[in-house]
Amino acid sequence: MNELSAILLTIFATFIGAFGSLYLKKGSKHVSKDFFKLITNYELLFGIFLFLFSSVFYITALKYGELSLLYPITSVSYIWVSLLSVKFLNENMNKYKWLGITLIVIGVVFISR
Repeated sequence: MNELSAILLTIFATFIGAFGSLYLKKGSKHVSKDFFKLITNYELLFGIFLFLFSSVFYITALKYGELSLLYPITSVSYIWVSLLSVKFLNENMNKYKWLGITLIVIGVVFISR
């Protein structure tokens, strides 16, 4: 595996992790102090599973790439979360969010060069 593969694996991990955030948000609506309700909150549990699953890919990427390169690339997860929030949670994008996404993309391009 080379550095490009590690970068792509990191981006893939951020995509899976963004879905983890989405399911944590959906599951948070049903969080209570009742332990039985907590362990049967399948959206929350699926979100946790997706975070753990994405960590496997990220750890693999770290094995083959430099942390100083790969860690900043994890900021791509903010882009995925913003787009998924619009699609699945009916959240709104505004010019500041689009500006933030643009700056993240520019930053990732600079770091990866």
